[in-house]
Amino acid sequence: MSTIPAALDALVALAERVDPDVQVLDGGPTVEVRDDVIAIGYSGSASQPDIQSRLTGEQLEVQPDHEAYDVWCMFSAWRGDAHRGGRPDAQTVRRRAFELLNGFRSELARDSRLGGTVMMARLSLVDVVADQTRNGPVCTIRAQVHIDAFVVA
Repeated sequence: MSTIPAALDALVALAERVDPDVQVLDGGPTVEVRDDVIAIGYSGSASQPDIQSRLTGEQLEVQPDHEAYDVWCMFSAWRGDAHRGGRPDAQTVRRRAFELLNGFRSELARDSRLGGTVMMARLSLVDVVADQTRNGPVCTIRAQVHIDAFVVA
């Protein structure tokens, strides 16, 4: 047994509480995404896993029962029509992407056990990529949620 499916479900539910106007995806985008999006269990990279798990035995057990894993999540904001002084407004999208991340972080702090699914979930790594595209600025934040759990056989 693994806690990964239940933890992903809990992270998606948590992300849905961040902002009712934000599109929340369970995994990577398979449809057209809105301007503001949170994707749970998605690294954004074909060469990097979305989730990486390590199983270890505790107390000299034969079966691994401690599960530690990292779940990539993406927080993205894009504005094709936001302009200030005739130029795309990168500041607007950067602030919005961090609003999404901070909202998620606050929800995670309120429920760090993901409804009792895991022992602890916390943000452990954040990457930020800001681009100017022909259609306007975009800011994407990839955050890793580190999870510690015990597998129930």
